[in-house]
Amino acid sequence: MSLIKVKLFDTPYAMKDNKKINFPFMKAEALFYYLVVNKHATRDELVSLFWGESTEKTAKKNLRNAMYKIRKAFDMNIIISPQKSTVMLNPDIELESDLESLLNKDTECSNVYLDEFLKGFGVKNAEEFEKWLFDKREYYRYTYISKLFDLIDRSLNRKDYAEAVNYAKLIISKDEFDERPYRILMNIYKEQGIYSKAIELYDRLKKILKKELGITPDVKTKEIIDEIMKIYKAKEIFNEKTSYDLFFGREKEIAFLKKNFDSFLKNEKYSSVLIRGEAGIGKTKLKDKFKELIGKEDIYIFETNCYQAEKPYFLKPWNEVFSQLSEIVVKDNIDIPLTWRKMISYLFPIFDREHLIDNKNPVEVLDTLKLSVIEEAIHGVFKKIMQKRKVVLIFEDIQWIDDLSLSFLSNIILRNNNIILISTCRNGNYEEIDRFMTMLKAYNLLEIIEIRRFTQNEVEKFIHQYLKGRKIKNKIKEKIYKATEGNTFFLIEYLNMIKEKNDFENIISPKMKDILKSKFLDISDEGKKILNIASMFFDKVTLNTIKDLSGKNELEIIEIMEALQNKYIINEIDGEEISYRFTHQKLREYVYTSLTLAKRRILHNKIGNNILKTLKNDKRDVSIYPKLIYHYSNSGNTFGTLKYTIKYLDIYLDIKHELFPIIGYVDFDEPNLKNMSKKKVLKYFSDIETLFTRLKETKKDNKEIIELRIAYLHIKGRYLIREGEYEEGKKNIEEMINESISIESFKYALKGYRQNIYYGIQVHDIEFMKGNVEKGLDIACKQDLKEDIAIFLRLKGLNRIMMEKYREAEVLLKESIRTFNSIDTDSGKYSLNIAACYNYIGEIRRHNMQFSKALVYYDKAMRICEKKKLLRGLTIFNTNAGQAAFEKGDYERAKGYVERAIEIYARIDTLWGRSTAEGFLALIKSKEGKYNCALDHLKKAQYYSEKLKSPLEIGIVYRVKAEIKANMINNEDLKKKFSKYLELPLNEYCDIGIKYLREAKEGYEIEILNTLRK
Repeated sequence: MSLIKVKLFDTPYAMKDNKKINFPFMKAEALFYYLVVNKHATRDELVSLFWGESTEKTAKKNLRNAMYKIRKAFDMNIIISPQKSTVMLNPDIELESDLESLLNKDTECSNVYLDEFLKGFGVKNAEEFEKWLFDKREYYRYTYISKLFDLIDRSLNRKDYAEAVNYAKLIISKDEFDERPYRILMNIYKEQGIYSKAIELYDRLKKILKKELGITPDVKTKEIIDEIMKIYKAKEIFNEKTSYDLFFGREKEIAFLKKNFDSFLKNEKYSSVLIRGEAGIGKTKLKDKFKELIGKEDIYIFETNCYQAEKPYFLKPWNEVFSQLSEIVVKDNIDIPLTWRKMISYLFPIFDREHLIDNKNPVEVLDTLKLSVIEEAIHGVFKKIMQKRKVVLIFEDIQWIDDLSLSFLSNIILRNNNIILISTCRNGNYEEIDRFMTMLKAYNLLEIIEIRRFTQNEVEKFIHQYLKGRKIKNKIKEKIYKATEGNTFFLIEYLNMIKEKNDFENIISPKMKDILKSKFLDISDEGKKILNIASMFFDKVTLNTIKDLSGKNELEIIEIMEALQNKYIINEIDGEEISYRFTHQKLREYVYTSLTLAKRRILHNKIGNNILKTLKNDKRDVSIYPKLIYHYSNSGNTFGTLKYTIKYLDIYLDIKHELFPIIGYVDFDEPNLKNMSKKKVLKYFSDIETLFTRLKETKKDNKEIIELRIAYLHIKGRYLIREGEYEEGKKNIEEMINESISIESFKYALKGYRQNIYYGIQVHDIEFMKGNVEKGLDIACKQDLKEDIAIFLRLKGLNRIMMEKYREAEVLLKESIRTFNSIDTDSGKYSLNIAACYNYIGEIRRHNMQFSKALVYYDKAMRICEKKKLLRGLTIFNTNAGQAAFEKGDYERAKGYVERAIEIYARIDTLWGRSTAEGFLALIKSKEGKYNCALDHLKKAQYYSEKLKSPLEIGIVYRVKAEIKANMINNEDLKKKFSKYLELPLNEYCDIGIKYLREAKEGYEIEILNTLRK
C-alpha cells in the first residue's frame, strides 16, 4: 500500500512513496490541502470556496475536473464521493501530515511547526479560500505558541532552564511583540544570576516596541526588570569591572583632565585637550574614563569619529555632530531660525529632520550662499545651544579629519568660550594637525597629553592588578614586557591569551599577529562570517545590513553578536538603529586582512549595491556617496567608483556660471574652490581619468560610460574656466558638446552651450557667445524643449544688447518672458529668469540714456526677487539701477542701490557686476568727501574687475578712475588722498577705459570719457 506524506507548515507539498506530487493547477492543490485539514467537505462548500464567482453549472464542472486531476496526479483514487453531495479523502489510503503531529499532544511541536501554515501559498480569484487560509494560519500559530508555553511550564518544573530558554526564543521568533516569553527569559536569567543578559533583553524589547509600535513594555515586564535592577545594584555588579574594563595608571592625565574641566565649568582659564599616542596605547580608554567622571546634567556632549577612509571627503565627522545636535534642538525645544536650519541642512542633510529642503517645490530654496554665511549660521546655532548648557566636543582619531572640518573646528573653538574640545590623535607626521595645534597653542587654547607605553615596572604592576593577585614569576613578567613592549592593547590581549590557556609557566613570546589570532580561535563559524561582514565597514554596521548580507534572522544575529560582545570583540552602539563596531580598529584590520582579496571584493560589492537602495536622488545623497565610493573601489567595481566619484565632485564643485538659474537648481557654495585647494581638485581629476583608463581596458564604450565622461568634462571645463584657464576649460566643454550630440544627449549639449555663453559674457566675446546661442536655440527648438527655448531666447536677447541691436533684443526678451510664463506651473520656478529679462530691458533703456525708464524695469525685476526671497538677482539688478540713478544725477538714490548690492555680494558667491557696484560707490563717496572710504571701494573695484577679466567691467573701473582724476584738478584734499593710487595722467585713464568699452560695445560711457579727455 502506498504512503502519502503531506507537509502543510512552511512551503507545502505532498509526496507519494517519497516522490513529490506535481499538481496541475493551484486550485486543485488548494482543494487537496483543504481536504487534508478537514477530512471531508460538501460539494457546495468547495464550490463556494474556489469558484464562488462562477455560475453553479460552471463551478460544479470545475470541481469535478479538479477532483479528476488530483486522482490522476496521485495515480490512485485518493478522493472519493460516497454520497453525491459529499467529497472526502479515501480512508483506506495511509496518509500522514505534519498537521496531525502538531495537534498530537505527545509530539514535540518545535520540530513540526517550521514556519507558518501553507507559507507562500495563495490562490487567485478564491476570496473565500483566502479567508479560510488566513484564519487557519492564525489558529495554528496560536496552537503552536500555546503548546510551546505548555512545554516551557514542564521544563521549568524540571528546572531544565536551557530547554525553557530555547522554547521562549522560538516564541519570540514567531511573535516579537509578545512580552510573555521575554518575561520568562528575564526570570530564568534572574534565577541563574545572569542579570546583565536580562537587562540586555529588556532593552532590546523596549527598542522593538518603541520603534515598531510606539509603546513601552507592559507593567508586569517593568516590575520584573525593576526587581532585577535592585538585585543587580545590591550586589554592586555595576561597579564590578571585567578585565577589559580595568583602568590602570594615567593618574596624572586624569587629574589634569578633571581639573581642567572643572575650570571650564567655573568659567576659569581652561584649555581644549589633544590626547596623543600610538595605536593601542589607551587614548580612547583615557577619554572614556574622563567621560565617566564628568557630570552630564549641565553640559551637552557631541562625539564623533574621524575615519581614514573618509579623509578625502568633506565635513564627514561633522555629520554625526549635527545628527546629535538636531536631536538636542528637538528634545530641548531650542528655537533655531528657519533660515539657519535651511542653510545648515544644505551642508548637513542629516540636520534636516523636518524635511525643510523640498526638492519638489524648489521656490523656497535659498540662493547660492558663501560658505562663510553658512558658517555664521552654525556659530549662531552653537550660541543658542550654549545659552542652555556648555558644550563638550569629542573628536576621535582627529589625524583623519579633512581640512574643511578642521577649519570649522578651529573657528568654533576660537570664537566660543563655552566649548571645550577633547580629541585623540595617533603619533605621526600630520601637517594639518600640526598647524591646528600650533595655532591653538599660540592662543593658549590647547594642551597636549602624550600617552606613552608602560615601563617594565608599570607592566609588572599592571599584570598583578589584571590577574588579581596571581603569583607570576619575574622571568615570566619580563617575557610579557618584551613581547608587548608596554603597549596596553597588546598587553591585555596577551594576558587574556595566557589566561585562556591557563599556563603561566610555558610562555612563548608570540608575534603581535599571533596575539590577535588567538582572540578569534574559539569563535563559531557563524560568528566568523558575521565578523567578516562587519570588518568591511570602517565605522559601524547596522543589524539590518548584517541581516540583508548574511540571510540570517535578527534573533540569530543578536545571539551571535552577544557572544562576540562577551569576548570584547564587538560593541553595540546606541542610536536609532541597532548597530555594532569593533572594540578596536586593530581587531577590524586583522579580520579584514585575513580575508582573501576575492572574498573582500565580493562583500564590498554586495554592500555597495545594498547602499544604492538608500539613495534619495537629491542633494542629501552627498553624505552617502563616499561610502559607495569606498565599497565600490575596494570591490574592483570601476564603473561604480567612477560614477559616484563624479557625482560627489559635481555637488562639491557645483559652480553655477548661470547668472539667473532656474530656482531649485541653484546651489550653495558648498566647500568648493575657496576651501578645496586646487591641488586637491586636480588630484580628483587625475583619479577620475585613471578610472576612465581602467574602465576602457575592461569595458567597451556604451551610452552610460559616455554620459559619465560628458558629466566629467562639464565639471572639469567649468572649473578650469572659473580658475582662469580658459583655453583648457573651453576645450573640455567643446569635447563635452560633441560627445553629447554623438549620443543624442541634447540636454547635456545645451548645458555645454550655456557654459560657453557664460564664458562669452565673462570675457565679452560677443561672436563666440552668438555662435553658441544660435546652436543651443536651434537644438532646443528641434527637440521642442520649452524651458531651454525660453532660456536661450533670454541669452540671445542679452547677446543682441551686447551687439547694440536693441530693438531685436527687446523683441527676444519679451518672447522669452511669454515662453517662461506659459510653462511656469511650478509656483514661480522661472521667476528669476523673468526678472532677468526685465533687467535686460532696463539695460536697453539705460544704453539709450533713458535712465528714469530704465529704473522702472530694474525695480520691477527687484520686486520679483524680493517676493520670492531670492538674493542672487538682486546683486546685478541693484548695481545696474545704481548706475542708472548715478547717470541721472540722483546720487542719494544711486548710493542706496549700490550699497544694497554690495551688502548682498558679501553674502553670495558671484563676481558679476561687483566691480561696477564698488566703482560707483567710490565715485559717490568721493563726491561726499569721504575719501578714505572712496579709495577703499576703488581698490576693491579694481581687484574684482581684474579677477573677472570682463572688458566691460574693467572699462567702467577706468571710467571711475578718470572721473576721480578729473575731480582731483580742483580738489586738493581729493588729490592728496588719491595721488599715489592714481599716478597716470587723466588722458591715459580715458584712453584705457575707451579701449575696453569699445571692446564691450558700450556707447554713452565712451562719450563721457571723450568729454573728460578734452
